[in-house]
Amino acid sequence: FSSHQATILLFLHGNLIPSSFIIIIHSNLSLTMTAATALSQDQLRDILSRSLSPDAAARQHAENALLASQTAPGHCITVLRLVASNEAADGPVRQAAAVHFKNMVKKGWAPNSGGAHGDDHDADAEFRKHAVPAQDRDVMKNHLVELMCTVPPQIQVQLGESISLIAASDFPSQWDNLLPDLISRLDNRDWSVVNGVLVTANSIFKRFRYVQRSDALYKDILYVLHRFQEPLTELFKAINAQLDAFTAGNNVAELRPRLAALRTICRIFYSLNYQDLPEYFEDHMEEWMAGFAKHLEYVNPHLEDNDEENEPGPIDVLQVAVIQNLYLYANKDEEPFLPYLAKFTTLVWNLLLRVSQLPKHDALATTGIRFLSSLVGKLMHRELFQEEATLREIFARIVIPNLMIREVDEERFEDNPQEFILSDMEGSDTESRRKCAQELLRAMCRQFEPQTTQICSEHVSQMLASFHADAANQWRNKDVAIHLMLGISIKTESAQYGVSQVNEGVNVMEFFS
Repeated sequence: FSSHQATILLFLHGNLIPSSFIIIIHSNLSLTMTAATALSQDQLRDILSRSLSPDAAARQHAENALLASQTAPGHCITVLRLVASNEAADGPVRQAAAVHFKNMVKKGWAPNSGGAHGDDHDADAEFRKHAVPAQDRDVMKNHLVELMCTVPPQIQVQLGESISLIAASDFPSQWDNLLPDLISRLDNRDWSVVNGVLVTANSIFKRFRYVQRSDALYKDILYVLHRFQEPLTELFKAINAQLDAFTAGNNVAELRPRLAALRTICRIFYSLNYQDLPEYFEDHMEEWMAGFAKHLEYVNPHLEDNDEENEPGPIDVLQVAVIQNLYLYANKDEEPFLPYLAKFTTLVWNLLLRVSQLPKHDALATTGIRFLSSLVGKLMHRELFQEEATLREIFARIVIPNLMIREVDEERFEDNPQEFILSDMEGSDTESRRKCAQELLRAMCRQFEPQTTQICSEHVSQMLASFHADAANQWRNKDVAIHLMLGISIKTESAQYGVSQVNEGVNVMEFFS
């Protein structure tokens, strides 16, 4: 090597790229490294191994050594070679290397990409301290997707997050091969690869949500749509076609990764449709809606764990994602979606009637109730709910059961009364069954105030009578009666000014006297 021209030969492991492949990078690199010195792969393996030591001093020395070398040219490539290692003994070290790589990207890929605080000068100084060398960046980006598709799932997660962090600043303008690389692996027969690609794409496309519209944003969305919308739709249709065969054969091992893929596809659909309804999805509305309907009706006892009370199953999380898409479309009042609305209202309704009171179904219950609330509260959907029998069934089978205090709620109150009160009674960003049930009740009042007030008053009287007959055992009924009364009494309120308008058909003072 000369001081004018350095040639770096990087023989990457076969897991990263084919073993016969050699990357040759020509760079004007000075051989005098004053700020950082690159580690060999054996040295890096030893340091990462010591970073896992139970001894605090050993861990601190290892972390200092990693920090001192991470800005050296070639260090990131050495880390990826270690991540790609196939040696069984390297398992924990590979995981540590993947985490180390993600942290380097988080802090050193772009200024403020790691969420630095303070003024611009401090942020720039922090970035320079961790900056990933420019000469390593293209090599990393060219092979990250391929490496992610060859490593175990727990390492795949770290590399997927690394890709998302880089994409936040470089995609699409400075990383135009990322999307083609991801798309090319959607037809892989290994479902861990397909799911890894989908999860990574989902994390990248989340940037399209909850942001102000702009020409730059729409340019990026169109870039993604033109390349990704058709492969995504074809994959969605293909998996849906496979569900019946694997369900009939009770092949749980094949069903689980496909349901996971469908759930992630639904989240990608949400991101791509968040700003506006794209023309392609409007043209293929029938295929997507047919799939969503199939998912809401899907039942498979072999995928349900009756002993599990807290963690939702693969069908539950898929159905939550589907209803979130329906909620998005319903709130946009998109005309192409209106013909499907009545059917989906029935499907979500039936799903809510099947949902248990267990915590594992909380997300499904709250998402379904929010969807119904968004429809009930709009004049244009009035005819779907205007029958008194429908309103009474909503009360008896959705509102009251989800307002009732459960054993898990009692335990939460006993563990942390203050947190329970703040989240459940005073409102918070979190969605609870009780909070969503009250929102549904208020939506009913906005459209059907006389009928809702009458039905609610009847239930309040019945529940208070039950409480007075057996106060020790029926105190939950009194709690529900109070929430019902508050739900129909308040017509308008704000966080700043409180209640500004009440239901004139309700005598609040008499109730609390």
